[in-house]
Amino acid sequence: MTNSGTAYLLWFFCFFGLSGIQRFYVGKPVSGVLYMLTFGFFGIGQFFDLFLIPGMVKDKNLKHRLLYSSNDLSPAIVRDVGPSFTPAQAAPPLEVQILTACRDLNGATLSDCVIATATKPAEVKAKVQELCSAELLVVDNRETDGAVIYRAI
Repeated sequence: MTNSGTAYLLWFFCFFGLSGIQRFYVGKPVSGVLYMLTFGFFGIGQFFDLFLIPGMVKDKNLKHRLLYSSNDLSPAIVRDVGPSFTPAQAAPPLEVQILTACRDLNGATLSDCVIATATKPAEVKAKVQELCSAELLVVDNRETDGAVIYRAI
């Protein structure tokens, strides 16, 4: 791990003719060589490094942590589902929904079955006919208005 104090100390060697040593320390050898050959880009680069050293040290330490440390640094993803979370239960088969509606309503019309199952009318009608063929439903008429109803047996 690198620290800013050491990088600034190495930066100070520019006054003794050794420009760019701080660049080697923070993992930038190419620019370090350029600084050595041009005396820190004629002093301008050395001056800017006074302000850039903290960011370069931070980047070097981040790379070091990512490469060599354990997975402790990665943030954990936690989802709070709370105590009221229950997985969605699958809807019962269409046959069961129709038979339940016919039983609970003491005779249901096709419209009642469509509403109870939230299924397309053609599918409900085909399934009701299948249940009648299997002798699970009987066709009847409602006494009050004469509507065709289906009763569960």
